[in-house]
Amino acid sequence: MTDLAIVLKEILESRNFLVDQNGPFLRGRRDDIELNFFSYPRHSPAAMEEFMRIAPNCHGKVVLAALVPLAESISNSMPGGVVVWDREAIEHEIGRTRIEALVGEEDHGLIDDLFADDFPIMTQGDIQELTEEERIAPLRMSLNDVVELSARTVAGFSHRLELVPHFLFSYNAPLYVGEGKIGNKEGIMAVNAMTKAAEFWDEVPETVPRFEQEHKRLEPTLEQEEAISLVRSAVEKEHTYDRDTVRESGQVTMTEKVLVHPRLDNDSVRSLGIFHIPIWCIEGTKGVMVINASTGKVLSEDYFHELC
Repeated sequence: MTDLAIVLKEILESRNFLVDQNGPFLRGRRDDIELNFFSYPRHSPAAMEEFMRIAPNCHGKVVLAALVPLAESISNSMPGGVVVWDREAIEHEIGRTRIEALVGEEDHGLIDDLFADDFPIMTQGDIQELTEEERIAPLRMSLNDVVELSARTVAGFSHRLELVPHFLFSYNAPLYVGEGKIGNKEGIMAVNAMTKAAEFWDEVPETVPRFEQEHKRLEPTLEQEEAISLVRSAVEKEHTYDRDTVRESGQVTMTEKVLVHPRLDNDSVRSLGIFHIPIWCIEGTKGVMVINASTGKVLSEDYFHELC
């Protein structure tokens, strides 16, 4: 399978298509939908002739994925119903799949246009105004900042701001060695309500009720009860460890290892509510980036290899 075919397979699988090879076409099937992709990474009269001959007989939608510009004569003679994806379209779609995997939220893509005419597209009027009760970490990285940064790294062409919900908790974990209590550990933990990633935070972030930058607000796909369970598991793992102790026995001094472990009860983990963290999702011709817009921290960078 060529590099381009691998990329197309990833795009299809991002929408849960079962993918197989059907002659020269990469075929994706889901329910009663069938999509057929023809990889065209370089100029080849023989490959184009084969495509023109077979495409009209394919079931479902047909996509010509071309990394090279098509001659006007080829474009004019294209079989009816064929959709052409150029290099920019392919790069956009692979960027979308990587961003979706990192953020945990599906966004409308070109592949959706192939089989869903009524897919809801966000417009400015659809963006919900946040209420006073909602807590949002302040935006410290503007669109101009992100455009400048991404131009130097992934050659960004798409910059999307999303408010990602996080369940925030405080915890108080009594520590024991055997049956003896030796102290407590307190802290703050956040659980990404989209990806289920749990992480320790140094403090409860400051918040604002709203901001003006255009954005998309994501809804949690995780219940609070499951988030609490993730926090309990993370706290137990973090604060369970071996410790050396010294014990005197007559004239002999002995060092032994003992296991320190937390004991969490129903009151050990306390909910602090949902906090929305602004996240910049950037697609570029060289890769994708995800940036915490409140701290400026790059959460992920994924650079593309040359397609072919």
